[in-house]
Amino acid sequence: MNHPFQSDRSTTFDFSVGHSTLKAKWARRAKTIPALFVAFFLTWILLPVLVSLVCIHDLLRDRTFARTRLTLFGAWWLAMELFGVSAAFALWLVFAPPRRLGSTTSLRFHSRLQQLWARSLAFGAKYAIGFRWSVEGIECLRPSGPLIVLARHGSQGDALLTAALLTKAGRRLRFVLKRQLLTDPCLDVVGHRIPNYFVDRDSSDNHQELSNINVLAADLDDDEALVIFPEGTRFSPTKLVNAVAAVAETAPARTAAIMNLRSVLPLRTAGTLAALEATEADIVICNHVGIDDISSFSQLREAVPLRRPLKFKLWRTRRSDVPPRQREDELIKWLDHQWSEVDEWVTRNQ
Repeated sequence: MNHPFQSDRSTTFDFSVGHSTLKAKWARRAKTIPALFVAFFLTWILLPVLVSLVCIHDLLRDRTFARTRLTLFGAWWLAMELFGVSAAFALWLVFAPPRRLGSTTSLRFHSRLQQLWARSLAFGAKYAIGFRWSVEGIECLRPSGPLIVLARHGSQGDALLTAALLTKAGRRLRFVLKRQLLTDPCLDVVGHRIPNYFVDRDSSDNHQELSNINVLAADLDDDEALVIFPEGTRFSPTKLVNAVAAVAETAPARTAAIMNLRSVLPLRTAGTLAALEATEADIVICNHVGIDDISSFSQLREAVPLRRPLKFKLWRTRRSDVPPRQREDELIKWLDHQWSEVDEWVTRNQ
């Protein structure tokens, strides 16, 4: 396997521009990892007191026990974060001394760790805050062959939810994620052991960003999937107005295809095209409704326990049925049509 760490292409791969150097990684981790340990031990030592206090408050003020549920889930999250970092350290002890940290065996062990971490968080969310889901089209993930997954970005937990879903179907994942997630120590450490790219969405010069996405998409194994959130940011009505105006100015030929969108943002095509240029993988659309974006603790408290299940819908298109990368205008038209179907389904179901 020629994974991006050992690509023989002229373009070298980095996990992020300016944030994955040895100096940058350890400057960041010197803060986030000790903070994780302190938060974990303080929370779990004080957990009986914390749960008692918030439970009494909920008995008097809020019989949904939202604060109690969130306290328990927060403690579980910290435990899974600590488990992920500790397991990553154990794997480093196994693979780093013989210089095999980038080997296929190491990649597979770290992918299993990613799978266990994501599914464990989903398990905790199920029992603490009432998280449930249903999936239509899960069978499209199971035929062998690499995949490019274009996932709707509707909430802050989309990367976790998508990881839990796709790994359950046996897929090893590569992600294109926003670089701000590097402040999560588990995502930072494990995310730098398996192929991922932490993109700077606000970069004024995206040439290197696109080059790294291109390399990330190369050499996908038959059980791998590259996940991209092609909207680039979470949906809101204000963002939709601004995004449609921006596309109308920079790519007026797309205006007719996107002007009727109601529930999703128009695709930012550059990253998707960069990935498709490097692989002939089939394309899977990963759509969902059920969890709206939550931007404050009060909104989170009001949403818990979650009152309806998250609903996923997936569909797969063979690459031979997609316009080739060389016919870019046709390919973008096809992508916009797929995204209009995403919009129609979200509008109908949310």
